[in-house]
Amino acid sequence: MPVTRHGVNVVDASGSLMLLTETSGGDAIHLTARLDPREHGRAAVPGFYFRDTDTFRRRALRGYDHRALSECCWCETTLCGREWAVMAGGAGGPLSEYAGQAFAPSCRRCLALMDAKFPKRTADKRLPLVAEMAADMVCEYGFAEIRHVPGDQQPALRAAIRKIVRKRTSSGVQTHVYEDTIFVSCPAVYDKHATEYARAAADAASALLFGTEPGPGLPDCTLSWEQQDIS
Repeated sequence: MPVTRHGVNVVDASGSLMLLTETSGGDAIHLTARLDPREHGRAAVPGFYFRDTDTFRRRALRGYDHRALSECCWCETTLCGREWAVMAGGAGGPLSEYAGQAFAPSCRRCLALMDAKFPKRTADKRLPLVAEMAADMVCEYGFAEIRHVPGDQQPALRAAIRKIVRKRTSSGVQTHVYEDTIFVSCPAVYDKHATEYARAAADAASALLFGTEPGPGLPDCTLSWEQQDIS
């Protein structure tokens, strides 16, 4: 989602320009849609910004196209329905000495709504296989770790694993993501092995500290997305 240069701080969401905006309360950066050319909306910054005697603000506005800033073409509210105060400062610099620069939205609700504007992702051919393999591990041991998962495949893979495990166990499933790794756990299944896992952890610590014979250890419940290439 690259920042585009149109004299104002906007992003291009699948062909639709969205203004990066700030509200009067909170630190989140929101998205505000551009109106149809026939409609009248709000300007990117209030009119008093151009009349303000504040030296910093006058200097800050030099980094932007004043005509573009004054164009009343933006919705009254953000995508998430909030009333916004002013455009967030971008490549042209911050608009006040108390604000920074923003190059992408951070409001989760705005991001979710914008995501719906993009074409639907195509599921990779290996996704059903990886989901089944991960679900087998979770149903057997209570957890699984899937590495090297592409970002555009992560939401669908997480949903597929949850669906399979819930169908098999009728229990809750948790999934978390860190970079390209997905972690899945089913507390109901894991709890059945809690004593066994605690003993394995104690044996591993004892072997490390005192050189005793290591026990069987924890089960290896890791998968690599890249190793399941079926193309």
